Amino acid sequence: MGIDAVITWVDGNDQDYLKKKGIFLKGKRDQSKTELVTGRDHTRFMDNGELRYSVHSILKFAPWIDRIFIITDQQRPHYFSETFMADHRISVIDHKVIFEGYEWALPTYNNRTIETALWRVPGLSEKFIYFNDDFILTEKVEPSDFFKGDKVVLRGEWKKMHRYGASRIFLNRLYSRLLRSFFGITRSLHHLQQIRSAELAGMDERYFRFPHVPHPLRRSTLESYFSGFPKQFEDNILYKIRDAKQFSSVFLAHYLEISANNADLNDTANVTMLNGELDGSFFLNKKLKKIMQGNCTFLSLQGFENFSKSQRGRIRKVLDGIIFAERGELNPSVRE
Repeated sequence: MGIDAVITWVDGNDQDYLKKKGIFLKGKRDQSKTELVTGRDHTRFMDNGELRYSVHSILKFAPWIDRIFIITDQQRPHYFSETFMADHRISVIDHKVIFEGYEWALPTYNNRTIETALWRVPGLSEKFIYFNDDFILTEKVEPSDFFKGDKVVLRGEWKKMHRYGASRIFLNRLYSRLLRSFFGITRSLHHLQQIRSAELAGMDERYFRFPHVPHPLRRSTLESYFSGFPKQFEDNILYKIRDAKQFSSVFLAHYLEISANNADLNDTANVTMLNGELDGSFFLNKKLKKIMQGNCTFLSLQGFENFSKSQRGRIRKVLDGIIFAERGELNPSVRE
């Protein structure tokens, strides 16, 4: 009864990938009225070495993980050797594999679309944990931190449900454009995806808002839902760029578990996000101190490229000390 890890990753710096994406976007210049403003941003696809930390943190702090599947688009992480991947049961799964029978959805540059098909990884365990490539463990975790019996362990807080009609989506798009133009701040409307997912699960007054943390999932929950509602699956993978009309299958699975009384709900006290767009020196220092003091278990590293060179160096130094120093290993990150 192993527990697998699934990580979505892309090397947006790769020239072949950039060329393919450029050709696609050039042929799709017109944006839909509900396409997310930040859906095409180059930074969404950049590889800053976060995957190294994510994988090595799993190997160190969750050695009980059975296999690690990296979902990507005709690529492989060049900084992991074939021997290293074989020794640690790491496999690269191409988009074509999880979209078998739905090849019309490819290529896609939309993580929400990719997440919709995660459960279709061949041989995936019933219980698995979904990581974005910038999710990092900073201390030891146990299976019970993610699953208690057949229940999934979810972290977040209850929020009042807000409706998103056409006018509200338009205002949010306008607000997002202004923030990006004047302050360089990008908005992914993360909460909107959660609300849409909660509605599909039958919630209508409040939803449990999840932070950026690894997500425990049961494969059968998504497989069963999409077997009963195949059109929901097909409609959600239509979008090759993030769109406000989409829901998140990850959050949908969480809400289905909550509705079935199959979830153990926890707070977010041990969750931290480092955000290069929002965290100035004061907040960065405060968060790094929290991590070094062992008061953080789940770290999300957002917008790493937006931190200054010195700030990136400090972040790497902290992460290296937590993940690699005790094992006497060299820092695998790219030095600037």
